[in-house]
Amino acid sequence: MPTTKKVAKTATKKQKKLLIVEDDSFTLKLYAARFSEEGYDVSQTPRAKDVPHIIETEKPELVILDMMLQDGNGFGVLELIRKNKSTKNIPVIILSNLGQDSDITEAKKRGATKYFVKSNTRMQEVVDAVNKLLKKA
Repeated sequence: MPTTKKVAKTATKKQKKLLIVEDDSFTLKLYAARFSEEGYDVSQTPRAKDVPHIIETEKPELVILDMMLQDGNGFGVLELIRKNKSTKNIPVIILSNLGQDSDITEAKKRGATKYFVKSNTRMQEVVDAVNKLLKKA
């Protein structure tokens, strides 16, 4: 059974669902709390292997994905999402420390919707991108 955690949220009309896949616990908690405050229904996991089950059961409308995970890599997760007929159109935002042009190009080639390098990105930029993609701005 995958390890997934739901962030407490306030009741609103149909909340947009997000999945955050990030192995750094501090970053995961920070982003999960922020998106919960923004009114999103947030699922989170630090493990690549949990993603298929979470996507199937939670049906997120957008995924925020780190490229370097302890039990796999984000490229594989991204490819898995894009190859599945029911998930291939879910926007995937990469939030990673991999900042080489080759990594960014490869992620976009595999279907990443947006790519942010953590060290060069403010959290608000990611929030704005999610809001725009889900037309919540």
